Amino acid sequence: MEEAVFFKESGGIAYVRATGHLTARVCPGLKSRLFARLDSEPTVAAVFMDLASCEYMDSTFLGLIVGTQKRFSAAQARAGGSSPASRIVLVGPNETCVGLLRTLGVLGMVEIRAEGPVFPAELDALSDGTKANASFILDAHEELSALSYENKARFAALSTALRSALDAEKNGGKA
Repeated sequence: MEEAVFFKESGGIAYVRATGHLTARVCPGLKSRLFARLDSEPTVAAVFMDLASCEYMDSTFLGLIVGTQKRFSAAQARAGGSSPASRIVLVGPNETCVGLLRTLGVLGMVEIRAEGPVFPAELDALSDGTKANASFILDAHEELSALSYENKARFAALSTALRSALDAEKNGGKA
């Protein structure tokens, strides 16, 4: 199954459907669209991510889930009245995905449901062609690293390499 993400906001609810083997390739378009909606008014009341057709999530996608949860909590806090403990809902993730969420400490931040609401019939495919650059990937992994010492150690080499790449880019290609 080809990796893809879809989005639609309807009735104050943000719906995301993710399919296939999810990697950094699909993250920029989703982050751009979803974060723009979470930062606008009126605030969305809920975020549902349908993962029933998701086979696997890489660490960049997992970092995006963490960032989405943080952004959603901040939006709820700005709106007042909602619980600061509001969580995004991941619908139908398989055992592999739940295991990844658990291993990286994301499971406690989100709500897992076997079934969710009926999604809108037509969702927008998010494939704007934007590539996940070093800065984007570093941000996602910093979200994960902030969750635990184990994650910080797990992603230390990657974070160091990405920072070096960004430094070299700033210095005109010189390390």
